Amino acid sequence: MFKAGGFTMMLSGDAHTATGFNPQEVSLCAALQALIAYADGQEKSCISVTSSDGRIILTGEVETLSAFERAVIIAECFASRPIIADLAIRQRTRTYLDASSPRIHLVTNNRSDTS
Repeated sequence: MFKAGGFTMMLSGDAHTATGFNPQEVSLCAALQALIAYADGQEKSCISVTSSDGRIILTGEVETLSAFERAVIIAECFASRPIIADLAIRQRTRTYLDASSPRIHLVTNNRSDTS
């Protein structure tokens, strides 16, 4: 496997293992993965494409809900088969100014109902 533009691309040896040695499935997964990798809005995504039992499986991480939806739509249109999307949406670290301190603190959870 190698990374290209934030995406992990499978080489043929890895792809054969993932798809049961079916060359058509390997080609479909590779083409779909490349198509998603270069789609607008997927620059910071990390998506792998495999197939199992006639379904396309997307795994990895995306930056936004929009990127998630776009990857699924591309897969549905291109593959014309059921899609399983096991994609996590990354939480962005937000910067908040703590009024009691002159320093800026990085906070990942700013909910008031947690201790």
